[in-house]
Amino acid sequence: MSTTDPYSHPGPVPSGGFLPPDDAFPPELPTGPEVLVNVPGEGLSGWARKTTGVLRRGWRQQLAIFAITHAVPGFLLYTAAVAGLITLWNSDAGQVMLVSDRVAEGVGTLVLTVVVLMLLTALPFRLLGYAAATWSAVRQAAGLPAPVGRALAYGLRRVPAMLAWSLVTYLITAVAIVSFFLCFATIFSFAALVPTVIALGYFMMIAGMVGPAVLFERRKALQRAFDTVNNAFWANAVRLAVPGVVLYLAYRYNHVIEAAGAVLGFSAGVGDQLGLGLAIAAVTASAAFEVPVAMLLFPSVLVTYLERRAVVARNLRTPHLLAELG
Repeated sequence: MSTTDPYSHPGPVPSGGFLPPDDAFPPELPTGPEVLVNVPGEGLSGWARKTTGVLRRGWRQQLAIFAITHAVPGFLLYTAAVAGLITLWNSDAGQVMLVSDRVAEGVGTLVLTVVVLMLLTALPFRLLGYAAATWSAVRQAAGLPAPVGRALAYGLRRVPAMLAWSLVTYLITAVAIVSFFLCFATIFSFAALVPTVIALGYFMMIAGMVGPAVLFERRKALQRAFDTVNNAFWANAVRLAVPGVVLYLAYRYNHVIEAAGAVLGFSAGVGDQLGLGLAIAAVTASAAFEVPVAMLLFPSVLVTYLERRAVVARNLRTPHLLAELG
């Protein structure tokens, strides 16, 4: 057997074109205590600690991300809605609507259609924000930098898949809720509202789990969302109850269209300039209100999803999540 070392290089190592790039040796990930995944055994207190940890570590990045993806699009959409209401109010149809029930019904249908179109228009921006915030939260939990620009770039790449799965989920939810209500409701009774609200809460939990399933697992997102919720329904319901109530209250008392209508009615007695100023203030406040609501919902849903996954995959930790995000 030859004793010559075939890998010996007596000459100098070439200085260019042969050495690997600097990013071929990434920094070693920290191996300290898990700060993102609520591992089995930590319970509700661990869930609360991990949820607040996500907000504490990345509130600055999340504030910027949700301001860009929630507040700014919301302000533009709300402004367009208020402008449309002003135009409608000052038109002949707006005056006829006061005395004609038929015209009022047509205008009501038109307003409802506009609201649905507004929600569909805002959906890609919201998904962009949640995807970017997820990327940022996982990297911060791993001790890595998470600039807002790179987070938004990552979110843009994942928006198409999230949008497709979200539309499918919302379509199934709408069909199920309408069918559920029609099965229980009668002409003289609205007792079906209670089970319908419960069913709506159930489907909204599933819709919340679809996004993380798309980002991390990238396949069978809807099935994974159903499994995540159904395998531990009451645990998920308890964890998402407070954010769910806050979300309901936020959208219950943040009806920009009704508020703008009230402002327009009030402006008839105080002058056009003051009425316009009040309308702008209402739109700005409503758009800004989107940010704290998103900052409350995001870590709650993320940590809940990861907790359920950790029950199945006991070794799931932040480095694994970082690799799944890509």
